[in-house]
Amino acid sequence: MRINVLISTTRQWNPGDEFIMLGCINILKQIYGDVINPIIFNRSPDIRGGSKLRNKTQRMNYTYEWDKKTFKGKGILQDVLRIGHYDNSYKDDMNAENIDIAIFAGSPEWYGRRLLPMYRMIEQADIPTLFLGIGAGDSTAFEKANPVVNRVLQKAKLITTRDLVTEELLEQYHAKYLPCPALLAAQSNRLVEKVEKIGLIYATDRTLKGNNVSGDLHKYLLKLYPEIIKRYDVSLICHYIDEIDQAKKEFPNTDICYSYDARDYTDIYNQFDLVLGGRVHGIGMAASLGIPGIMIKHDSRSSTTDGFLATNIEIGTSVEKVINLIEMFVRVKPVEKSHQLIEHKIKVMQQYITLICNNV
Repeated sequence: MRINVLISTTRQWNPGDEFIMLGCINILKQIYGDVINPIIFNRSPDIRGGSKLRNKTQRMNYTYEWDKKTFKGKGILQDVLRIGHYDNSYKDDMNAENIDIAIFAGSPEWYGRRLLPMYRMIEQADIPTLFLGIGAGDSTAFEKANPVVNRVLQKAKLITTRDLVTEELLEQYHAKYLPCPALLAAQSNRLVEKVEKIGLIYATDRTLKGNNVSGDLHKYLLKLYPEIIKRYDVSLICHYIDEIDQAKKEFPNTDICYSYDARDYTDIYNQFDLVLGGRVHGIGMAASLGIPGIMIKHDSRSSTTDGFLATNIEIGTSVEKVINLIEMFVRVKPVEKSHQLIEHKIKVMQQYITLICNNV
């Protein structure tokens, strides 16, 4: 009998969320085999609201009226309230009793207004629920969360957090620290024996909130990346479509990798032997493939990459120091770090399997 699994994620919004989802699916396949029906609760702002519309006409509906007297038609713009959605994700009027397991995974967005329908559905249908590698907990915001969040957490079968701050925040629910499931996103990995090509993860402060980074990080990349590009064979990696125009302008002669499909990033990252940048789950996808990462720490989410065994640097670290760090990987060779990642991935997968099997 197949198992219907509802996973909170975003689709065509932030590929990092989809890397996390792929990791969760791989965990469940290890436990249940190929009988998983993944169903997504798409919390994307485009689907569930919460972001400012780029084009104000998206708030309007165009109708066409035919005048029988003059035999002429005219178009009329009307303001409308958008309710519901048509994308291939869970609808709030579906039969919740057909869901066997619900999962909140890997993201700091594991509660809030857009997720309330999922929490209410879980409570109403009494669905076994897992919180896997959730993180970046904000104690102030969490205290203001809807009471249904507390009730679902109390009945959850398992809660793991991707950082120690969230583990402490959810101590009363017996949460346990375990790396983000993005570490398990790739189904295979390889031993990196030498650094020949480097992936530089691009990011900017000029994209939409939720997919942007701080101005300080972007300025640092503009200072750091040209010096790396001069010395090594590199490509830029964009996670978000709105980054491409600016990346092409700022780095006009540099190869840029991007795909609309999050699954393609397994192949994108697999062409590199070392990855550097400030995107948490870019470092995670690389780690899942056995590729060492250098994380530029810039906000509270950055501690997640500790679970990916990343080497951390801060914004403002001198270019010379970063080049020396890269040279260490080039000269000493990354075999030891890559082997450590592969063993770590095996261990974390087994920890997830054991915990889920013991609690569900």
